[in-house]
Amino acid sequence: MFPFSIIVRRLLTMGILVAVFSLSATAVMYLALRGRTVQVPDLIGKTEAQAESLLSDSGLRMDVRSRARHDKIPENTVSDQSPAPGTTVKTGQLVRVSVSLGAQGQGSKASAR
Repeated sequence: MFPFSIIVRRLLTMGILVAVFSLSATAVMYLALRGRTVQVPDLIGKTEAQAESLLSDSGLRMDVRSRARHDKIPENTVSDQSPAPGTTVKTGQLVRVSVSLGAQGQGSKASAR
């Protein structure tokens, strides 16, 4: 059989290894859940494609929440966004935008030509 001192040393070694593993796992989980943070780019006035590209480059996703007619905002241009430009968010977050359909009758002028 093993002497008592060897058993105690092995138990202490196992206890230390378990403690180190637990602390390491906790640190990894904290960093993984915390994620990287970025600032939301200013999308207003950009085309829908430009906005999606900017967000993708920042690690963010885009959701078009509405499309509406605007007399002064060109078609397929972002007219509103949430969260606001400059807001710090985690990567992977959705940025919701409103996209202009252009002025009323703008599409009919193009099709009449």
